[in-house]
Amino acid sequence: MKIQIGDHLYEPLSQNNGEVTRIVNHPDGKLVTVRWRVDDHIPHDTEHFYKKLQRAIQNGELQHSPISTE
Repeated sequence: MKIQIGDHLYEPLSQNNGEVTRIVNHPDGKLVTVRWRVDDHIPHDTEHFYKKLQRAIQNGELQHSPISTE
């Protein structure tokens, strides 16, 4: 599974919807910026390391919907 800019994420526990907005190289690994859109709140950004985000998706903590490449 590969995470790309534009992919959508869903966190079932808090029912947050997010979108990957940026992926940059960092000395400790790739850094992924996610813009979360929570009902009745302004959107906010969080940064996660690529491998930790992949692990959260594999463990079922987040649901991943890749963008269509068509």
